[in-house]
Amino acid sequence: MPYITSQNAAITAERNWLISKQYQGQWSPAERARLKDIAKRYKVKWSGNTRKIPWNTLLERVDIIPTSMVATMAAAESGWGTSKLARNNNNLFGMKCMKGRCTNAPGKVKGYSQFSSVKESVSAYVTNLNTHPAYSSFRKSRAQLRKAEQEVTATAMIHKLKGYSTKGKSYNNYLFAMYQDNQRLIAAHM
Repeated sequence: MPYITSQNAAITAERNWLISKQYQGQWSPAERARLKDIAKRYKVKWSGNTRKIPWNTLLERVDIIPTSMVATMAAAESGWGTSKLARNNNNLFGMKCMKGRCTNAPGKVKGYSQFSSVKESVSAYVTNLNTHPAYSSFRKSRAQLRKAEQEVTATAMIHKLKGYSTKGKSYNNYLFAMYQDNQRLIAAHM
């Protein structure tokens, strides 16, 4: 849980910085470089023109994933950390290989991403939810909660994961039931 919490803290800091700069007219070179870096990491197309910053897209992507939701999904995908994929590849979320993450190393699960640490796995997963086109409806739902000044919670967000699993809504129902059944356990470790 500390990895999820620290990931969300870093995202919150970047989000707060973006919000504080949203109506700024002048940008220092350092601020412009920071904005360019954030846009690149969150896969937001931006020309570099500070008068044409895609604020809606940035703020839709630079946002937290509820800690208890990430913990629930890690537990569900990795069998509470006992799966071969979790043990051998530090892959808690069943993430398939992406560019530069495939391995043929002995003892590793082929076809799936390998991470040097659980922290790296959590970071990659959160980045995936915040950037992959398949999860745009998830991000839009989260942005709508923000606009309505409602809290972004696991309860509110689990069913918003359209396209996450080939099992569709039944998988979301499974995740939600798992979250509800283990809410106290998860809260005790946050």
